[in-house]
Amino acid sequence: MNDYRYDSYDNPLDAIADELSQALNSKSVEVQETSTNHIEAGQVSMRQSAARNIRTQALHMEESAAGFIHATTVDATESAMGGIIAREVHLDSVTTPLLIAQEVHAEELQTLALFAARVEGNVRTVFTPLAAFALGAGFAATLLVMRAMLPKLFSATKAK
Repeated sequence: MNDYRYDSYDNPLDAIADELSQALNSKSVEVQETSTNHIEAGQVSMRQSAARNIRTQALHMEESAAGFIHATTVDATESAMGGIIAREVHLDSVTTPLLIAQEVHAEELQTLALFAARVEGNVRTVFTPLAAFALGAGFAATLLVMRAMLPKLFSATKAK
């Protein structure tokens, strides 16, 4: 085994996570090959696990799944999430229907809707601005047609 002592200040994100975890509660949670309903801690590390709801300052996920995540920083690899609200996310081979973040760094991300101030990397979204505009225009046109057609249909059935 290595006698290397892990120093969290080797990585600047870990240093920030250490400081932020003390602000929430200085508890760190490591979950491996387990499923749970709710996790609330300063730092959370998940490997081949599942959680319904996670609230943390720093989250690291590998081959895991989560329902809803509210975090300051998220680092995930080969994982799936129901929804993410975070300040900064680093994602690799991740699928999530909804992602709201200030900064997104992605190697491979598949999402239904993405709301972010800054995005870097390979992101595939269903609702691009053009698709959202087309969907809205189609919805408006359907409402206009229905508004014009429904009075005629109801008046024709009353006349009989």
